[in-house]
Amino acid sequence: MRCLALTTSKPKIVDGVYKASSVYQKGADHTQSPFRYPGGKFYALKYIIPFLNAYPHDEYREPFVGGGSVFFGKPKARFNWLNDLEGDVIETYKAMQSKDRSELLITRVSGEIATRERHAEIKAYSPLNADDLAFKTYYLNRTSYSGIIHKPAWGYALGASSPPENWHRFIRGANKKLDAVHLSNLDFSEVLNAPAQGGSVLMYLDPPYFLADQKRAYTKSFKLQDHLRLEEMLRNLDHAFLLSYDDCPQIRELYSWAHIYEQTWFYNTANSSGPRKVGKELFITNYRVEHLEQLDLL
Repeated sequence: MRCLALTTSKPKIVDGVYKASSVYQKGADHTQSPFRYPGGKFYALKYIIPFLNAYPHDEYREPFVGGGSVFFGKPKARFNWLNDLEGDVIETYKAMQSKDRSELLITRVSGEIATRERHAEIKAYSPLNADDLAFKTYYLNRTSYSGIIHKPAWGYALGASSPPENWHRFIRGANKKLDAVHLSNLDFSEVLNAPAQGGSVLMYLDPPYFLADQKRAYTKSFKLQDHLRLEEMLRNLDHAFLLSYDDCPQIRELYSWAHIYEQTWFYNTANSSGPRKVGKELFITNYRVEHLEQLDLL
């Protein structure tokens, strides 16, 4: 197989060994992500959070925040930075972060109905301002298949999906957790390259899968060159990182210089009443984590 790596520079590996707790305990500020999101990490939190908690940090960044399950599930750091190239999602986070805008969003969604006809109406609606955009984005996310908003297909299941009158809980939880969080709509490189605000920085990165159907799940495509660019930047990163990727030979080869851990978990697909599916990913770090056998990590 052709070598994917473009650079041969010596990687920067964090010294020391960091011990992960064998039990994932929800923190006092734990809340559920307000979004339904393709590739969301809700079912993997009990494996991801111990990795993050093992490394002491003053500042936390997510260059690919998406639905934000990991941020909303982990204890907040002193400084927090969430970024995504999907501008509609970031604008919705900004609406949730603001007290006035979040209450306006709650008022609008609480009076809504989840029907195929209403979904089609909102899908065709052209937002007039940022609050309209946040409303449209959030409604389509909650009622579309797998939460996909750039090509939203009706995906609400009565009795299985959360009804609009309950969405205020997600928004209010997000409003509290997003207090003082920096939100941005930038290329991931700008987040990785930015100077630290505090002492130690920890990043969690969940980029588009290497073998993913880019056209189906993502608004902004992530090409081979982007995967290579990400690897080169992480190889030379001065901060600690945890990276999650699909388990495939290309990624194993690309990150052979880092610490690689395999993980599997069960999850349910959106609106599915069938058997649970198995998620299998690689957790990749530049810091060594021990006592993972109790977390069922191989």
